Amino acid sequence: MGQFYKLCVVFLTKYTVLWNTSKADRNPMKYHFTYILMCLSTLIFAQTIPNGDFEQWEVRDHFKLSGWYSPTRNVERTADSKEGSYALKLINTFSETSNGTVGYARNLDYNNKQEINGAAVSGDALSISFWCKYDLAIGDTARFNVVLREKGTYKGKVDFKFTGNSAGNFVKFSIPIEWNSSGNRTIDSAWLYLYSYIENVVDGDGYVIYDDIAFENIGQRVGTFENSGFEDWYNVGVEFPKEWRSIDLLFYDTYTSFLSTPSCSQGSETDAHTGDYALVIQNYRSGTKVQRGYAFLGEENNDYYTPHIPFTDTFKYLQGYYKFLPDGPDTARINIRTYATDGGTRSNNNLYISEAASEWTFFSMPLSYNSTFTPDSAALIFYSGNDDGGEYGLDTKLFLDNLSFAMKPTPLKLSIEEVQSDINYYPNPVNDLLSITSTGGTYTINDLTGKTVANGPLQAGLTTINTSLISSGLYFIHITNINQQWTQKIIKQ
Repeated sequence: MGQFYKLCVVFLTKYTVLWNTSKADRNPMKYHFTYILMCLSTLIFAQTIPNGDFEQWEVRDHFKLSGWYSPTRNVERTADSKEGSYALKLINTFSETSNGTVGYARNLDYNNKQEINGAAVSGDALSISFWCKYDLAIGDTARFNVVLREKGTYKGKVDFKFTGNSAGNFVKFSIPIEWNSSGNRTIDSAWLYLYSYIENVVDGDGYVIYDDIAFENIGQRVGTFENSGFEDWYNVGVEFPKEWRSIDLLFYDTYTSFLSTPSCSQGSETDAHTGDYALVIQNYRSGTKVQRGYAFLGEENNDYYTPHIPFTDTFKYLQGYYKFLPDGPDTARINIRTYATDGGTRSNNNLYISEAASEWTFFSMPLSYNSTFTPDSAALIFYSGNDDGGEYGLDTKLFLDNLSFAMKPTPLKLSIEEVQSDINYYPNPVNDLLSITSTGGTYTINDLTGKTVANGPLQAGLTTINTSLISSGLYFIHITNINQQWTQKIIKQ
């Protein structure tokens, strides 16, 4: 534990930024700094959990093409374009154990035609052109297909297939339109279907890049349509807390798909217990069924129920804050497992939450161990819904914040905003006199080793402390009264 204390001191020494009382100006680093200081008085009895305050978040980028339907991850935005900044890249991915995966996009969504239902077009066109760069495996065939209509009536089509590769260059294809027997070339809409492969089995890795689709008449452009150059994209990537993984990320990385409703999200400022963010886990819909959401500590998706974080002592509690909003008879679960390198699991503990809690609620989950050997690592996972596989409520949500391991329950006494309103200290850095305004209590000033260099009572209102005999350096001032415990950094010049 002494080593962990030293690491925290190094962290606090490195980051000397002070807390900004304006919430609008707050950033995560400032929050981490202040939160650690608040807990310093109990540091020897606790161990923080990586990003256990959920202030740090990452996004696994995935850009979707505006005005197009493209359900798989094998559809990418690429800066390798013929015209403009971006183009559409469709990818074939070979697999030894399955048919592999292909990329496709169409400007028609059969399930949501109100949003995506072809492109409005006009003009007296004889052909449709596009630029293309491609490298397909031997045996694979790409396809460019367009269906033209007027007032819902079929008028003509383009159906073009190609194989091989373009030798690393963009090539232009201009394909004559096959008009229906009427010969009337008036159209008002176009349905486009773009494929990297059209069979059931992918023969090898490959790709097709499409760009700059246009309508032509004897080589002259006579029209385009919305986003025909593939310039407009929007990010629907998976958001997840740093150091953690979720079912959302598992779906994206493993199954090349997205959940219809996210199961793991970043709580807003109003949702957080302290700081700007919290972790929100909720049930999600998969097909016609509702499933429980979950999140776990890990850097890889297979870190599920595997040792991931150091465990520095035989802690007696996992503690933190939660809110639980069940939709029906749901029960949330917190599971922690500890391990030792000398062999086996040392503990497997669960906390079940079935009662609704609309306000932040402190929990201290007792940890029991099945051996006398000290564990050295731990795994942590949270579930928003039942274990029994019964009915889940789609709107069930579990909120979590401020997680840590502890020897004894040590709830935060006061929010940061309340602390700031009650206690002020100045100047910092200080020379000879330190002024503190508070509601009273006691103060202690400790050096980096924990040694007390000054202490005494605090008056309600202003108290002035003589610091002239204290050596230059970094110190921590700890204030205790009937309502709160508070710790901050001071620098003695």
